[in-house]
This record gives sequence, structure tokens and C-alpha cells, in this order.
Amino acid sequence: MRLGIRLKILLTFVACFGLMAVISLNLLRSSLNKSYDEIERRDLTSHMNRVVQSIEAGLSHLSNLTRDWAVWTEMYNYALKPNAAWAKDNIGTHAMEPADLSLVMVFDGKGKLILQTTRGQGGGRLNLPNLQASAYPDFLKKKRDAPGCGLMQTDVGLMMTCWANIKRSDASGDFVGTVVMGRQLDRQMVVKLSEQIRMPFEFHAKQTLPAGLTRWPGVQSSRSLGAGDFWTFHEENMYHLAYPLQDMLKNNVGLVTFDVSRDVHEEGEKLYGQVSRQWVWMALVMVLLMAIALHFLLVRRLRRFEKQLVTLTEESSWQSRIDVQGSDELGVLSSNVNTLLGMIESDVSKLEILSLTDTLTGLPNRRAFDARLALEYARQQRNKTPLAMLMIDIDHFKKYNDHYGHPAGDAALKATADVLKVAVCRSSDLAARIGGEEFAVLMPETPLQDALKIANRIRSVMKGRDLPHEASPVASYMTFSIGVAVVGDETPESFVNRVDQALYQAKNTGRDRAFCDES
Repeated sequence: MRLGIRLKILLTFVACFGLMAVISLNLLRSSLNKSYDEIERRDLTSHMNRVVQSIEAGLSHLSNLTRDWAVWTEMYNYALKPNAAWAKDNIGTHAMEPADLSLVMVFDGKGKLILQTTRGQGGGRLNLPNLQASAYPDFLKKKRDAPGCGLMQTDVGLMMTCWANIKRSDASGDFVGTVVMGRQLDRQMVVKLSEQIRMPFEFHAKQTLPAGLTRWPGVQSSRSLGAGDFWTFHEENMYHLAYPLQDMLKNNVGLVTFDVSRDVHEEGEKLYGQVSRQWVWMALVMVLLMAIALHFLLVRRLRRFEKQLVTLTEESSWQSRIDVQGSDELGVLSSNVNTLLGMIESDVSKLEILSLTDTLTGLPNRRAFDARLALEYARQQRNKTPLAMLMIDIDHFKKYNDHYGHPAGDAALKATADVLKVAVCRSSDLAARIGGEEFAVLMPETPLQDALKIANRIRSVMKGRDLPHEASPVASYMTFSIGVAVVGDETPESFVNRVDQALYQAKNTGRDRAFCDES
């Protein structure tokens, strides 16, 4: 299928614009993804900070309460001299309830546990059989330098735990012991914290992270609850975050998890989709506008140029001129073509003056034959009709001249011309003398088999003339060798050469015959 110049230009434009669009959209997507990833990262870090800070706020509140109890003068006296009745009345389960405490422990100055009181959510006691056997009591005994807070793993789950050194209210007196307070980090506590920060999260009492998570290191500073790293996993529209919790001994004791929708990512995808659609519409509009501009500025004028040129060529009206208006490149081309047409017209006039006829035989000469061949070849290329040629040579003509003399040779050439005039009778055919004893016949719209019949007719008519040729080793009368061929996908020169080769084949295979080149 032949592509017109308009379609080629449009396809080139579409390809270039499409390539530019692909590159630009990929750069845009990369830039958007990078920007929105940074925004998401900041938002997720902020969310995680809020979650962790909510737990730390609970620890801070518990730390204040612990320090208040630690500087209670009666608590100072109790640490020096334990009194069960005082403890029951002042730091028993009824005193723990308003402060929402789950555990109270008091150690004396030597690190001996002198009180451990627990309280569950229903008001009963918690069963903590393994607490004293764990490493936490030894850790707390050594914390005499400053108050602190952290998580503690117990039989009933994690507890937010704070400790402080017992002192008088005026901060006087020696070190006499440590008070420890714990608040159970249970489901009720998690719900309460979630409501405070207006962000639901989950607490999981396990130490291992789920598979497939990506670590975000150093997002937060190291805290009492963990190392400051958290882990993420995201789906198309949702981020899943996990923060490993550490106890006061820096052991992993649980996970805080929550989910955040990827609103920023979705907005980025919407923006990318809008930009992509705008590119498509812009491309369609530009292609349409370019098609209109190409039609009026180039294609319509080229078609007019082509139509005039085809008409001029078909009619061989070299005196005509191309009429394409404009001062652009196409107008300049039209002017140059008209200059060329003027030169052609001048050359044609000169050729018409020249003799196109062979003076001896009366047949067209080589110049006329070549001109007609060019014309018929051009017509054949347009119409795709068969064009046949015969190349004829008098067998052993030199011996004929040597034997009978040149005047007899001239007479033989005239006789050959007469034979061609008789045998080639169509007005569209052209018989010409193209060399000394060589003749050619050009036959438009003639297939190979018909051309072969005409070649054999020429030989038959010549045989009927019975022109003596005693010097010929082929026959006692004058004979012809004829090459026959039909033009193919080739140049006129190649066509003539192929017919000439067929003539040589006729000579090489014994003469007095016609040889067809069927390639």
C-alpha cells in the first residue's frame, strides 16, 4: 500500500509526539511517585509518632503519679518500717482503682520486696506467679539513680510500668526504697488511646514481625518503647505499619499496628490519569489541525501539480506549462519544472528536424527506434500491458557482401525492409533498421507467443523471397536469426540487452531460427 505524503507526515508527527508523550508521562509519573512517596512517608511517620506518643503519654501520666506517691512522707515511713494496716488503707486495691493502676510494688532500701498489690479490671486481683522470678525485679532494684518508665511483660500481658525512689515530701532523708506502679496495656487501654488520638490501632502481644515488611530505619529517635524503627507493607490503596515494642530490658515484647489508606497515592494516580487524557486529546486536536494545514498548504497543491504533470506526459504536450501558485518551495519547484519543459520543447523541435528515417531502407532509424522504445516503455510501466521486441540479423551478411558485392548487399537490406513491411502489418508496431544488417521490431500490447508467431512469419516471408546466398553455410537462400522477448521489471537498456542476448542464442544454436527469452 502506497502511503501519501500527508499520511507519512502525520504518522511521523504521531510517532514523535507519542514518543515525547511517553517520555514526559514517565518522567511525570516518576516525579509524582517520588514526591507522593515523600509525602506519604512524612504522613506515615507522623501517624506512627502519634500512636507511639499516645502510649508514651500514658507512661508520662503514670510517671507523674509514681513520683507523687514516691515523695509521700507516709510512703517514706512505710518503706523504713512496713505497716500492713497502713498499706491496706492507703495503697490497697481501693486506692488503685481511681488511678486505674494494675500493679503496685514497694522495695526497701536493700531491694527487698515489701509490698506487691495487684488489681484487675473487675476489681479482683491479678495472678502474676512468674513476676518475681523474672528479670524485672533485679532490674528495678538497681534503678536507684533516677525515676523511669517502660514496658514489662507479665503473666497477664504487657504493663506500662514506672518507678521512682521514695523520698520525703521535702526531698530530705537517705534512700529507703523504690515504688513501682503498673497499668495493664490491654484492649480497653488501646481503645482509650485510639479515641484520644482519633486513629485506630491494634496491639499484638507477639515478638516476631510478619513476613514481607520493609524496614524504615531511623524514622524516629530511640525511645523507651522501641529502637525508633518501624516496618511497612503497602497494597495498591493501603499502607500497613508495624512498630516493634521493647520492654525496659530492651527485649521485643509486642507490636503496634495500624492501617492508613493511600489517599495521596490515589490523588497522584488521578492527576496522572487526567494529564494522560489531556495529552491524548491534545494530540488528537493537533493531528487534526496538522492534517487540515497539510491538505491546504501542501497535499492539494501537490495533487494539482501531479495531475498537470501526468496529463502533460501522457499527451507529450511539451509546450504546456505547470500552473501551481505560491512563492514557497512548491512554487519554486513548479517554476523549475516549467524551465525544464521549455528545454524539452526546444530539444523536441530539434529532433523533429533530424531525419528519423533510414535513407537506404526507408525504415525508421535507430534514433526513431530509441525514442519510440522510451515512449512505449513508459506507457507499459503505467498500463502494465505486454511490450514485445524482435531483434533480427541477416545470417552471414558479411559473406554475402564479399561474395556478391556491396550493391547486392544494399539490395538485400532493402529486401529485408520489404519483408518486415509485409510481415509486420499493425500500425502500432514499429520496424526499424538499428545497425548495419540488424533490424528490430517493437510491438506494444503483444504477448510473447504472438511475438514468436510474427518472428516466424518474417522468416517465412523471407524464405518465400528465395534470395540466393551461396556463401551461407546455413542455407542456399538468405535467412534470418531472430531474438524474441517481452519486457519485464527492468530498464529499457536491460530489455534491449536481453533481446540482443536472445538473438545471440539464435545464432549460437544454428541460425535460421527465432529464440525466445521467456525470463
